[in-house]
Amino acid sequence: MYSKSLDDVVKQFNTTPFLFIGSGITRRYYNLPDWKSLLEIFAIRISNDPYAYSSYESSAKAMNCEVGLYPQIAELIEHDYNKLWFSNPEIRNLDVYYSDMVKSGVSPFKAEIAMYIKHNSNIVEYHKSEIKKLHEISKKSISGVITTNYDLFLEDTLDEFHEYVGQEELIFSAIQGIAEIYKIHGSINNPNSIIINKIDYTLFDEKSPYLAAKLMTIFMEYPIVFLGYSLNDSNIQKIIYSIVNCLSKENLEKLQERFVFVEYDEHFKDVEISPHSMVIGDKILYMTKIRCSDFSLIYDAISKKKSEIPVKLLRKFKQELYTYTLSNSPTTNIKVASIDDKRLDDDELVLAIGRMSEFGLKGLSGLSGSEWYRNVILNDLDFNPDELLKYAFPKLRKQNSNNLPFFKFLYYAREKHLDVLELAEQTTFDKIISDSIRNHRNILGSYTSVNDIWEKEKNLNKATYLIAHLTQEQICVDDLEKILNKIFSNNRDILETETQNTKTNIRRLIRIYDCLKYRNVEKSLD
Repeated sequence: MYSKSLDDVVKQFNTTPFLFIGSGITRRYYNLPDWKSLLEIFAIRISNDPYAYSSYESSAKAMNCEVGLYPQIAELIEHDYNKLWFSNPEIRNLDVYYSDMVKSGVSPFKAEIAMYIKHNSNIVEYHKSEIKKLHEISKKSISGVITTNYDLFLEDTLDEFHEYVGQEELIFSAIQGIAEIYKIHGSINNPNSIIINKIDYTLFDEKSPYLAAKLMTIFMEYPIVFLGYSLNDSNIQKIIYSIVNCLSKENLEKLQERFVFVEYDEHFKDVEISPHSMVIGDKILYMTKIRCSDFSLIYDAISKKKSEIPVKLLRKFKQELYTYTLSNSPTTNIKVASIDDKRLDDDELVLAIGRMSEFGLKGLSGLSGSEWYRNVILNDLDFNPDELLKYAFPKLRKQNSNNLPFFKFLYYAREKHLDVLELAEQTTFDKIISDSIRNHRNILGSYTSVNDIWEKEKNLNKATYLIAHLTQEQICVDDLEKILNKIFSNNRDILETETQNTKTNIRRLIRIYDCLKYRNVEKSLD
């Protein structure tokens, strides 16, 4: 008789767990299709025939694909779908964002999959309370998440977790192992990263030893809770195999108390906890299996294992300390200072090294471009405009190829900064926007104002991209200022956590705002 309760399982955790999340979570909370159903949708788009998918499946089975049946089916469907997509405009469903990606070489099949998932990612009302619990436990009770899902449910639900998309980004990034999402099969924000066809899986399997090495520390240090997977899922078995294959028998045994597999059973209204084993190659992996239909019970149990500090702050500390160690220079939020330094805000971190006099205004050299941009909108730096322009601007200017907003600081400065004044004379609205934007304003369609775009476009990346295409006369500075304030009020660190495209778009809008609001009152050289 196995007498453990959910609380007993969590009590055995040495720390807050990592979640390993699969498509079952997407189906549960967004009601999105599983892999097979998604392929069926696109097979029917090619030929409106109820047997379209069956035909592809039959052909794929005859090929005996080494990486699995579904990747081979996807390969066949993608080939026919892309051919039809380019010849028949009627089947195209992409917005400007994804259309531009196809123009740059992304597969229409993958772009359309991303678009389909984006448009059908709607919260299931019945599970709202469960989702709220997941959000709450992400603050202090979840260390991080690994997922094979493409959708953005985790980014939208967890408490400011930083995401890494695809094997390449994960392998070559300095991950901190806390408050992070590892999207190992790609994301709809970057359709080219989506792992779905035979070639994708072949390349993924070739690199899996590198991915396993990157994730090894996480598997050895954290409890792992699998949610939204079947024990027979080939994806999860391959990933586990890559990691387990590298472990000795002794280390394998250490995983036993920390591997928890949640098996969803819609007809089972209680909770059943039992030991389980999985044969991985020539090794046996032991774990705890939990069978239930109500995931809120899992979240409630996990909530009782808390870190003392919110995990997003722990990640910030690790990242800042890592950067400081490599560069030996102050960073955005970590400064070399006395513990009672009045310049430090409550959310900044302190390394108590040296004397207060050694810090002084030298801390300005540790400012990042993101902090500089944010200050234009939030005024959240404890330095006056003259200090910023004198001590921080020269270094940041070089690091950012002269692409920094500065008119606001120049306007409020009491001293003369001749080099900045000269730069101001050369910087105009037309210089800030690129030739590409100026030549492609037709993508605005009927949009003629900042508010019109902001209110109708729900995707942050697309909205911020389109606003920059407005002419100078069409941009109401006050409206743009309100929108930028709203962006930062939702996520103060958005220039650190968003995708590269979105960060670029927001920075461009800040430069536009700074120029339009303060350039006409700039100071002369006299």
